[in-house]
Amino acid sequence: MLELPQRSFRAGAILIALAVCTSACSSTRTPQAANGTRHAWTQAHVLRIGDIADPDTLNEYLSGMDLVDQIGSLIFSTLVTADPQGRLTGDLAEVVPSVSNGGISSDGKTIVYHLRPRVRWQDGFPLTSRDVKFSWSEVMNPDNPVEHREGYDQVESIDTPSDTTVVVHLKRRDPPFVTQFFTSIQEGPKGILPRHLLAKFPNLNHLPYNAAPIGSGPFKVARWERGQRVILTRNSAYFRGFPKLQTIDFDIYPNSSTLVTEMQTHAVDLIVDADFAHYPEYTQIPEAKVLVGPSNVLSILAINDKKHGLNDVNVRRAIAMSIDYDSVIRKLVHGLGDRARDIVPPGALGYTANDPYRYDPAAANALLDRMGWKRGIDGVRARGGTRLDFDFSGVIGQGTSRSLGILLQQDLRVIGVRLSIKDYVNTILFAPDGPLWKGTYDLAAYGDWLPVDPDNHFYLACDQFTPRGMNNHFFCDPKVDALEQAGLSTNDPAARASIYHRAELLIHDDVAYIPLYLWRRVYVANADLRDFQPTRTIVPWYEIWKTDI
Repeated sequence: MLELPQRSFRAGAILIALAVCTSACSSTRTPQAANGTRHAWTQAHVLRIGDIADPDTLNEYLSGMDLVDQIGSLIFSTLVTADPQGRLTGDLAEVVPSVSNGGISSDGKTIVYHLRPRVRWQDGFPLTSRDVKFSWSEVMNPDNPVEHREGYDQVESIDTPSDTTVVVHLKRRDPPFVTQFFTSIQEGPKGILPRHLLAKFPNLNHLPYNAAPIGSGPFKVARWERGQRVILTRNSAYFRGFPKLQTIDFDIYPNSSTLVTEMQTHAVDLIVDADFAHYPEYTQIPEAKVLVGPSNVLSILAINDKKHGLNDVNVRRAIAMSIDYDSVIRKLVHGLGDRARDIVPPGALGYTANDPYRYDPAAANALLDRMGWKRGIDGVRARGGTRLDFDFSGVIGQGTSRSLGILLQQDLRVIGVRLSIKDYVNTILFAPDGPLWKGTYDLAAYGDWLPVDPDNHFYLACDQFTPRGMNNHFFCDPKVDALEQAGLSTNDPAARASIYHRAELLIHDDVAYIPLYLWRRVYVANADLRDFQPTRTIVPWYEIWKTDI
């Protein structure tokens, strides 16, 4: 889950696949250091990344924070990743299993991964197929507070006939499996864990390992200064190549305004997913570039469908009609967003170009009138003792979050709905025991990483309410459930596309939650950064071991 205002990243004379850049791509002309040398403020081979989030752990199995996923992508390796165009490609796996290459059986129940040979952990111990099997057992260990188990929970057993062969036996056909199982492309990315260090413990909780994990990725933990920074150093024995960067320094700052100052004074080299509220300021920094490209992030207004008032679909429809979406995109993200038409990424299997929710406060008022929601003396509607008086959960220090709350307050007031802004510290709002996952919120906004596969069972199914699953909307429609299950019963793309098209129409009509806009990703970077490849997935870089500064 992406906190609504996010980190920021930029690329100067970076090799940034410019095909990623859209018509909204904007930058200032960046001066180059004389004779191709580095600017005076650049530390050779040291990349300083700025963020306002403070990691709660360095073990991504125990966290739901994007920053932890980003750091984890540098420490750990996955079986499968995605290139800058979003295409699946192998990481630890030599190839992505498919029916055509024999990696997936005809009945869809057996998946075979072939690992790259001679991979070693950062302590020198060999990485084998047994580490993959062990890592799966840790995902499924009920004593570990793992947020995402979709895909993993469909595994019946795993065989390890050789050190480099993993044979996964599924309980049933599961078409999304290869997009979920130890990948780094969407919510819940997980790297492979070292069996030789962790198998002796009953669970992963409270281990010193979580503050200084050993992985097989291109960088290893040097130290974690809590509340201040995480410092990673080069893993010279990385199996995919010698990392060009010697050090990556994640520095934690109190708010997004401070990040702007740090970029202006050259104390930061890179910001990932920059706060849209400061986009104009970033474009005015002459020694940096701003790149705008696509992402798989959907900014949503989450609705707690079990709350009195919000459990009325007509109230949810009225709220959807009360929001001036074009104004939100213009004022909140400076036009760097597109109206959302579906809950899967454009181009995904079954993508449906629904008509976006229309801005029509008059129709919203008429609907609430018909449904018996009467205005009180204070202008707030009520029915049967239930008032349409809700909290909007925002994030302290994130300008976009506060601005959105104010815009929504104004829009909803017109239809007789009162909205009070309730701010939380980032780590509390998105914590496993925080209001989003405990279901104590009313309305909240965040960026939701859309799944590459159109299956949304784990987000919206009646049996996936948090903490069992990821349905923190507490939405339940048996007709949607039936279609989502049907979509998992076949590997035929045409059949699945038809099924998900029908499901997405129902979800749109029921207003399970409100898609606000599809993000364009904003990066801000030191002009001296080289060979950086951004992605549209949850991990914002590809082949980071090739990057240098």
